[in-house]
Amino acid sequence: MQVSQLDQQESSRSKFKGESSRHYPALDGLRGIAILAVFCYHFGGGSKSSNWLIQIWSGIADTGWMGVDLFFVLSGFLITGILYDTAHKPNRVKNFYARRSLRIFPLYYGVLLLFLLLTPVLQLHWKPGHLLYFFYLSNMMPLFTPGLASPGPKMMVGHFWTLAVEEQFYLVWPFIVWHVRDRRRLLQVSVAIMLAALILRIILVYRGVTFFHIFPLLPTRIDTLVCGGIAALLVRGPLPERIPVKRVFVVSSLTTLIVLISMRFTTHGNQVLATFGYTVVAVCFACLVFFAQQGRGWIARIGRLRFLRFFGRYSYGLYIYHGLLFVFLVQAVHPIQRLVHSDLLGGAIVVISSLAITLGAAILSYHYFEAPILNLKKRFS
Repeated sequence: MQVSQLDQQESSRSKFKGESSRHYPALDGLRGIAILAVFCYHFGGGSKSSNWLIQIWSGIADTGWMGVDLFFVLSGFLITGILYDTAHKPNRVKNFYARRSLRIFPLYYGVLLLFLLLTPVLQLHWKPGHLLYFFYLSNMMPLFTPGLASPGPKMMVGHFWTLAVEEQFYLVWPFIVWHVRDRRRLLQVSVAIMLAALILRIILVYRGVTFFHIFPLLPTRIDTLVCGGIAALLVRGPLPERIPVKRVFVVSSLTTLIVLISMRFTTHGNQVLATFGYTVVAVCFACLVFFAQQGRGWIARIGRLRFLRFFGRYSYGLYIYHGLLFVFLVQAVHPIQRLVHSDLLGGAIVVISSLAITLGAAILSYHYFEAPILNLKKRFS
């Protein structure tokens, strides 16, 4: 690396010194959008009702699976920024993994431990394959333990696959960033990884691999996370405002809309999506994250809305608890619909009350369990 390149790199890092620790309210809002989308997908999607209002709502809710992709892009953006900005620090490995562990492990393993303790009450039946949950490998169950069901009908942890993907990403991506370091080379490596993931999905679909074996694995989904990383590297360039992000957003958003139309807004088990779709959606969301970080435009204004930032603050707990509570709360749908003599009103009552209950659990969990542990992160700054 030439001296001029080193100077430019240090100049870029000095410009963004402390940038990774800076708080962007609009990104909290995007996180709030992501968790609300996922919640609506699980609690409001898939309806077969003949009521046209419910059909419209269900069609919109069915696109909520993309909330997970927005989470992936946000994670890639924030984590890559942290890794790049701290690449020169001697304690970067210890600090990064200590802070990640303090944020993610307590609630995750706390939930699993609770299920272990409640095994007799919930009549759970554990098998060796369920150990994958404890090693953040639940996304690989379709490969290692196909057909293995949850330990019991009252233990719904299928949504933990996204946490497994992110944790596996954290084991690989930091060392790539720290090894390469140079921003331009990192961009090249990132684009290569995205292309590799896309090609891998195309090959797997061509060979007849099912969608459910493709969508939960890191090698086939890493492009979404890395795309967020590309956005983080671009904002750390000399002139981020000159990047034609608006044009890229228009093209990617229109293409995403075409993909959704081809799927008829129903499910995300589609060959178009399983190949090119994930990459297009990732690029679209990376543009939104870029706009939000820059603090300009309509997406930044939406992201700064107080109620979205509120949901964003508790998004991790909301994600964990909404899946756990789903199996209990969804049982109230038909009784309440019969009670109020309306499918539409009954369904709305269940969705709103379920959101309130889940939010309450997330708030209590955050302030009385997670926050005291998060205070320890200051020791690894």
